Amino acid sequence: MDPQHFSLDPALYNVPSRDELREYRIWDGHYHGFLTTEDPIQRHREMMFYVERMGIERVISLDAGGTISNPLQSAPHDDAIWNLLEQEQATLSGLAPIDPGYPKESCEKMEKWVRNGPCIGIKYYGSTEAAIPCSHPNNDEIIRLAGELEAVIYIHTWIKIGGSPRYPGGGNNPGESTPMDVAILAERFPDIPLICGHSGGDWELGIPAIRPYENVYLQFDGSDPHSGAVDKAVNELGADRITWGGHGPSRSYSTELSKVLGASIPKADKMKVLGGNFRKLAERIFKAKGLSLQPH
Repeated sequence: MDPQHFSLDPALYNVPSRDELREYRIWDGHYHGFLTTEDPIQRHREMMFYVERMGIERVISLDAGGTISNPLQSAPHDDAIWNLLEQEQATLSGLAPIDPGYPKESCEKMEKWVRNGPCIGIKYYGSTEAAIPCSHPNNDEIIRLAGELEAVIYIHTWIKIGGSPRYPGGGNNPGESTPMDVAILAERFPDIPLICGHSGGDWELGIPAIRPYENVYLQFDGSDPHSGAVDKAVNELGADRITWGGHGPSRSYSTELSKVLGASIPKADKMKVLGGNFRKLAERIFKAKGLSLQPH
């Protein structure tokens, strides 16, 4: 089937057509097209049908090298992913996962995959073997190098209720960062932009946690959809501090896009959230690598 074909007429349901979606210049800042133990290249090919159907201009993979269980260990498909990032650089970018439990090895991976490779930044996973969140001093060496490279820094964050007594964050995985951890890191590195992923898992707690730190961006990607979340974030943080990701294939593009398209904010602000702000974050490293920010 042609990815541009819709079985239903979008206009009849008051939703944007593919051409209208393309006008937003959407960058998917949270793409899991390679996240599989089988054939990540084939999975990416299958995912691109939906990416193109929704008029998305660029996807940013968060799984460029390594595995979730060990992001610093070489994986069987690393070379194929590396080559694909180079071949499809007009529409595909990558963030290299690191592990703050091993700062030296993380920096070595950044040298390989970011400075000398196809990636434009790094990703913090949702748990670590050493149970070290992004606020730990181990991260300082990693963040300093990322700043030197002008790299995009994405940090998985979540706030799970748990513990005894129960409290926000008490149920988190070992080493899983919260927006409060991002705030601590941001205070140490006020000149380095950081992305607080998943809108904190609980946006009502995540937004005030990062509000004082203007170098922190809130990303709506993969957390539960709630009406009014993007509106509140724009009101409290400003439209210039919010980015977006689709989190496919474990989330639906229609659901994730609706968080922004259904918000009561101007189209200009929606365009910032859906792609404009991420392009600003990536502008310097794109320039350093000779990449274009313009649609192909």
